[in-house]
Amino acid sequence: MRNLIAVSVLAAAAVPMTASATLVTQWQYLAASNWSQPVVFTASGNGTTSVSNDVISWGATGGNYKGAGAKNRSALEIGGMAAPATANTNAAQAALTNSITHYNNVLNGYSTLTSAVLTTSLTLQPWAPAVGPLFPPKVLNFDIRFKETSNTGSSATCGFSSVGACDDIFVIDNPASLVTNFVYDGYKYTVKLIETTQSLTALTAAACAIANAPVGCVGFQTVEGQNTTAQFGFTIEGEKITVPAPATLGLLAFSVLALRLSARRSK
Repeated sequence: MRNLIAVSVLAAAAVPMTASATLVTQWQYLAASNWSQPVVFTASGNGTTSVSNDVISWGATGGNYKGAGAKNRSALEIGGMAAPATANTNAAQAALTNSITHYNNVLNGYSTLTSAVLTTSLTLQPWAPAVGPLFPPKVLNFDIRFKETSNTGSSATCGFSSVGACDDIFVIDNPASLVTNFVYDGYKYTVKLIETTQSLTALTAAACAIANAPVGCVGFQTVEGQNTTAQFGFTIEGEKITVPAPATLGLLAFSVLALRLSARRSK
């Protein structure tokens, strides 16, 4: 089954280009995320499941996924920014947004998560060298698969390369959709959403198969019995859009007019 993560980014706001077009070197931004429906769990298994804006959890009824005491539930918990921050154009490092922590506790016989929807709204506003308009959001969707693997046996019996017994698997089906672009004041800006900590990479063919994904799938694995945080962020690159100079446009118009006059004379 598929996990769908809905990520909202800025609108592709195109405005007329002017002679005084200037590259936006700094942006103010704010990212806010929440879990939304549909959230799907396996049909069979014991225990209870829970979904709120920030946390999806599953496992023993009345149990815990963090804190003191026995950990008999697992969870995906959203963390991250609560106040505006700034991001630079063409920066070497990503501007951080929200994070997802997987509390991967040892569970057996419980209903587990198979898919969910994460909605993230990323709002951008030109900040330097001059403050500009606040851009409305545009939604980008990319699919994620989540595979809760068996917690029995050893890493040698997982069927794929695993640190523990056995790592859970996250797969992003269409990583190309993590990129979008827009035009503002004579410049084209490309926004790339990235994961900065777990480093999305091509998983082994065996791991892809277990996650029901095609060979060459992209994602990461989380170690059983540990808490793994995936920190997300974005980069924004800007490049000037070249248009014919006014003199060139004038020459082109004159040439077209000359051709028309020549055609009339021929007739």
